[in-house]
Amino acid sequence: MSDTAAVRYLKEENPPFKTMEYLKDGPVAAVDVAAYFGFGDSTERLFKTLVTSDHKGGYYVFAVPAPKRLDLKKCAKLVGVKNLQMLKLDVFEDLTGYTHGGCSPFGMRTKLPTFVDASALNRDTIYLSGGRIGLLIDVAPGLLKDKLDARFEDLCKAD
Repeated sequence: MSDTAAVRYLKEENPPFKTMEYLKDGPVAAVDVAAYFGFGDSTERLFKTLVTSDHKGGYYVFAVPAPKRLDLKKCAKLVGVKNLQMLKLDVFEDLTGYTHGGCSPFGMRTKLPTFVDASALNRDTIYLSGGRIGLLIDVAPGLLKDKLDARFEDLCKAD
């Protein structure tokens, strides 16, 4: 299968990374993907990539651990807007170049402000979508800062 935009981007930048594949018709939800790989208690090592928009035409990328929920109010305050909502699907693919469920923060069609939950810094590597359903990439969290200017913040709702 051909490389995704995320994998091509990483190959061009040449940082250390690994890929893991699973059946394309397998799980889509991040927590189900974590279960598929048998991550068990380590489901928080798998981060889902969420794209939001504000009422002014701004777009933002947030990467949070699979079992956690993004706190939209907290994130809106963080980016300096009144509110955020999840990006509508009719805009999603054109903006990111990815399909819903296979979005990677790397290799997006449009470079967007990117935020990663600070819990990523507690791990040597994290898993993110590799740019399609059925593909994960394993990268050091610092790579998101180095290559995407990502900020690490507390992004999740309290349990």
